[in-house]
Amino acid sequence: MFKFKVFHTPQPRRFNHKPIYWDPEKEARDERMERVERELGQNNGNKPYKTGIKRGSFRQYRWEEVPETQDMRTQRRQSNIRLVLIIIALFIIAAILYFSSMDFLTL
Repeated sequence: MFKFKVFHTPQPRRFNHKPIYWDPEKEARDERMERVERELGQNNGNKPYKTGIKRGSFRQYRWEEVPETQDMRTQRRQSNIRLVLIIIALFIIAAILYFSSMDFLTL
């Protein structure tokens, strides 16, 4: 009914990658044509929606500094306060244990 395999190592899942062909010149040409059609008023509004995410567009933002928001500042402040309180609590516990152990040694 149930088979228990103690020393069974499962086979890794296969990765089937089908490479795609990307032509940057054709994409740039299509963008230019679309922009020219829009400027001339010949743009057809019945075209399907196309996202603005381009190949490599995430790489340019990889090392840039993220602008700090008010929410980020408050979260960092709360985290720092929490860290300081934990450190103080640990010092108090360590002091209690240290000084109480000395009382037992003198008996």
